[in-house]
Amino acid sequence: MVDDQLLTLPEIAQTLGMNPSTVRLWVREGRLPAEKVGRKWIVRRADLEQMLADQPHVGHPRGAESASKTPEDWSEQPEQAMMDLASSAQLLGGVR
Repeated sequence: MVDDQLLTLPEIAQTLGMNPSTVRLWVREGRLPAEKVGRKWIVRRADLEQMLADQPHVGHPRGAESASKTPEDWSEQPEQAMMDLASSAQLLGGVR
């Protein structure tokens, strides 16, 4: 049965495209039920799916907060990032 599948924290991180430290944080905070087997933490797939359903905006609180901030000084940003920003603004019809 797929619900009984056991996953390691690195497997969860890779599947979700996240940093493994974020998944460890979920376990440490009790947001994701896990059991230590030897030196590895193991999570039931059903528990992971339940947590994702209950908390659709999971992640480290500071990470979500800093991701929404716009840099005040754009001169520190790489040139290619600025080029990408300019082309995306053109595609969207300019900056408001």
